Amino acid sequence: MLKALFWNSITLLVYVYIGYPLLIAWIARRRIRPAGPELNRQAGELPLVSVIIPAYNEERWIERKIENTLALDYPHNRMQILVASDGSIDRTVEIARRFSSQGVEVVHAPERAGKMATLNRVVTWARGDILLFTDASALLAPDALRWLAPHFHDPQVGCVSGNLVCLATSSSATEGEELYWRYEAWIKRSESRFHSCLGAHGQIFAARRSLVPQIPGASDDFYIPMRILISTGARIVFEPLAKAWIPAAATLRQEFRRKVRSHAALFWDLPHLRKGLNPWTSDIWWQFWSHHVLRLIVPWAMLAALAVSPWLLKAGMIYRLVFYGQVLFYLAAAAGLLLIRRGIHWKPFYGCFYFVFANLAVALAWLRWLQGKQPSAWQRTDRILPLSTDQYPHGL
Repeated sequence: MLKALFWNSITLLVYVYIGYPLLIAWIARRRIRPAGPELNRQAGELPLVSVIIPAYNEERWIERKIENTLALDYPHNRMQILVASDGSIDRTVEIARRFSSQGVEVVHAPERAGKMATLNRVVTWARGDILLFTDASALLAPDALRWLAPHFHDPQVGCVSGNLVCLATSSSATEGEELYWRYEAWIKRSESRFHSCLGAHGQIFAARRSLVPQIPGASDDFYIPMRILISTGARIVFEPLAKAWIPAAATLRQEFRRKVRSHAALFWDLPHLRKGLNPWTSDIWWQFWSHHVLRLIVPWAMLAALAVSPWLLKAGMIYRLVFYGQVLFYLAAAAGLLLIRRGIHWKPFYGCFYFVFANLAVALAWLRWLQGKQPSAWQRTDRILPLSTDQYPHGL
């Protein structure tokens, strides 16, 4: 019994973070879909795009965000810019309305209702055939829409996710976020080539307006794409050249809270997306389980493997090696935390620390979900400006 629990736990952990990414990458190389059609640069043939920028107390970012959106290499007569304020009490609305002469529309609700309710409301104002969702603190590459739009010439595509690039800041969260998003981009690229990626980056993703559902769940960048995929069969494509730059979370505490919220949101979204988990009703069930659902079990697999290992020390050399390996790994994670507090980021220790850090967030998300604690109000992740504006290409 203990051996079975031990090996099942180790196998799950290795499969989720190493086995599945390698397997989907290997399959994708043998089943690469043809590239999307080349973009016709004649403005009259480009789709009308509504850019939706949800905002809650974003006075620090909103001016720069709107200027960045207006500077996109896309015909202004084919682009609608909507700033959706969810009860902002700072100068967000005032600043956004300064751009009304340039076509920027501000939809302000005086009472906070939460991000999902805000998006549900503002979608009714959108005139575009394509909706581009993007965060106030994210800056888009000038050619981002030029990379996203062509994919919608394919009627089988319902949603396109851009690529998120984390900018270096003085925050201790920088290296962990950068590594995480690069890892996720690798998986999304493989999934997209194989069939369809699962979910999108909230900082930059586009969807057909006719397919965008009302959002009863707790997240937009996961629920909207997945609902489109599961309900209509339309694919989610990952476009790595459509980039959004965003600074890292201001602190590791902020990044930890963001991870807890995102995983708790997944728990709340799963009942609405359960059809996608059924092998008899879904083409993406294997990807869905492997990429998202099984990750929720990893913290308990880590705990189980560590708990039973001392009882198996006399069962053979392999059990002793794995036990000592776990001990060294968690000591390295603890050392990583101590070094971070002294401003030292040594990658081997930092990597061990961040893996434990991320899975602690998943474990806490379990507790939040079991207690029914999923706030509907907006909880923005504080971010700080990057160390150098040279990190933004093309003079952003």
